[in-house]
Amino acid sequence: MTGRSSDSKESSSFEHCYLSSNKDEIDLIELVSIISKSYKLIFFITFIFVFIGAGITFLIPKNWVSSAIIYPSSDIQFRQLQAANNSLLQLNVVDNISKDDVFDQLIRNLSDHALLRSYLSTNNANADGDLSITKIVTDKTDKIDKKITTLNGKGDGFILSYNSTNSSNVKDSLTGYINYINNQVNENINRHINLIVETAKKTAAEEYQLSFQMALNEQKVRIQRLEYAVSIAKAAGLKKPTHDVFETSNNSNAYPISLGYDALSRQLEIEKSITDPTAVNLELLNQKLYLDRIMALKPISVEIQSFNYSQSPSDPVVKNANKNLLVIILFGFVGFVGTIGFVIIQHYVRERRNMRSSMPKD
Repeated sequence: MTGRSSDSKESSSFEHCYLSSNKDEIDLIELVSIISKSYKLIFFITFIFVFIGAGITFLIPKNWVSSAIIYPSSDIQFRQLQAANNSLLQLNVVDNISKDDVFDQLIRNLSDHALLRSYLSTNNANADGDLSITKIVTDKTDKIDKKITTLNGKGDGFILSYNSTNSSNVKDSLTGYINYINNQVNENINRHINLIVETAKKTAAEEYQLSFQMALNEQKVRIQRLEYAVSIAKAAGLKKPTHDVFETSNNSNAYPISLGYDALSRQLEIEKSITDPTAVNLELLNQKLYLDRIMALKPISVEIQSFNYSQSPSDPVVKNANKNLLVIILFGFVGFVGTIGFVIIQHYVRERRNMRSSMPKD
């Protein structure tokens, strides 16, 4: 009897340990059953968390962005500037303005934060807007770059992105600012060309005045030498030219007395009658012609499109919209997992209480 009772005790102890080990194992079917019984609560709490996440993203100020892609203009759009350059080249006036220089100036002005602030304040636009410029790196696998390369011959376009917290005028602000800078580039080009023309006019006038004064000085010297020659010929009694007069030096500044008093007097009379040196000076006459032509130049005004659109300013979209969606998903995930954990813990706590309450009291 004693042996049997001890065996029964050992077997019951073994069974108790076996049952306890089974209870410590995770029963997936039981977990699914527990979760399925509380699916309404899980969905409700998950929805609340999703709603909270959506509310947070709604309260966070949205950053709207409008983008455009620009690249240098074609040669056709620079015909007006080329025509002005050609007319100036005929007068040896070079402005050295190329298509690339114009586009580089456009990009520099677009990047100027002060110009952007000035435009926004002048046009009553949102002053919180900001413009970012990104150069497009040529990539044969990129469709946009291939399009730019086809239109322009090389991939040197730029992406302009205008950001603002107000979606009402993001697109209009970007379009207006690009046109505003394009007008400024045109003004700078016209100012530069007209400055070169004015400088050329001033230089030509100064050079002509210098040459004219030099011609007058030369005339004075010739008159003085003729007067000396006349007085010497008169004192020598040489009234008529001698037989060797044509064998003398051909230097126009030297007046031999062998010409005679009469010839020298006549030459002196002719020299004094010349009041305009350009009438007898070919070089001075050509300078006068050049001066007249360059002074006749009117202020030059060209209007060019310093860029082309590969993509016009787009309608505003929310910047980093994927992040907002990620926040909502994250809140929903936290609510879903948290609720499942709460349901499971609540179930096992309730089960343990029931087990304790059902245990016999000694």
